[in-house]
Amino acid sequence: MYTRGRSILNNEPNQQSATSHPIRKTLILSGVVLLLSATLVLYGQRAVDMVMARVYQPTSQTIAIHDRLNMTNLGADLFYASNPQVQQKAQFNSNCDTEERTTAILGCYYQRHIYLFDINNKELDGTLDVTAAHEMLHAAYDRLNFFERSYVDGLINAEYEVHKNDASLKQIMAYYTKAEPGMEVNELHSILGTTVAKLSPKLEAYYAQYFNDRASVVALNAKYNTVFDGIAKQSAELQAQLKALRGPIDDDLVQYEADRQQLELDIASFNERANSHGFTTQSGFNVARSALIARLDAVNQRRAAINARVAEYNNIVKELNALATRADELNSSINGANATSGL
Repeated sequence: MYTRGRSILNNEPNQQSATSHPIRKTLILSGVVLLLSATLVLYGQRAVDMVMARVYQPTSQTIAIHDRLNMTNLGADLFYASNPQVQQKAQFNSNCDTEERTTAILGCYYQRHIYLFDINNKELDGTLDVTAAHEMLHAAYDRLNFFERSYVDGLINAEYEVHKNDASLKQIMAYYTKAEPGMEVNELHSILGTTVAKLSPKLEAYYAQYFNDRASVVALNAKYNTVFDGIAKQSAELQAQLKALRGPIDDDLVQYEADRQQLELDIASFNERANSHGFTTQSGFNVARSALIARLDAVNQRRAAINARVAEYNNIVKELNALATRADELNSSINGANATSGL
């Protein structure tokens, strides 16, 4: 509008009236005001974030998170402008218990602030950092203007179509569909950016605004999830072993008990026969007695073998219970807020 208006005025006759300059100035000023207004609407928040990021006083924890995530200047400004706070459970709950939460209940982005649950478990190294990256991307999504969001939403939805059959992603999105209906794309924006290794070139270029090395963030996510995946895998293997042992043990116990009872009957019958002089020869007595002793030895050996397998079974049960206890401890160490009932 501004350029076109000035061209029309320049096409006027050379003799200009006394009112031509004020009109031109008015149009120029109007154009400048419109341009500044549009700039403030579209990009004013960027300037605010830069100021807020420099006002924020980072702690040693947030500095470490910043350094480990290798964020760009824009990503770092969004992170620090969100006044990230690493908090203990009670304080974290007061900020995040009823608001947006990650499925691991580790952090939230609420009223343009980032709250992170303080995880003190060396086995889960990287969890806090990935959670911070997840929440920073919520801040990034929050800042997208109408045109940017429309473009990014298109990329996110297209990428989701590629990965929607992934079992883990299905589970996560099922949670968010119940917990935060209508926020699925917002959540996917954070999830894809921090957990999926291979994205479309356009989406990679988009996330490159926030991370110098997004692959390292995904690697951190994979690292701590490997702990849980390892427990799940080991648990499944132990359960399979128990299933494989239980059936044959039960079958052998049934057969053993039947053979034992029959042996006891046969021994009683032998003793009764022997006491009533039922054997006509010593050799007949010895043969019958030897047969019973052999059967008794065999039954005792079977009992010992079954007992060994029962002991093996019980040891696996103990191992599985210990694994479940470890899983509970790990889950407890990252359980910053209780999940909503029914989810």
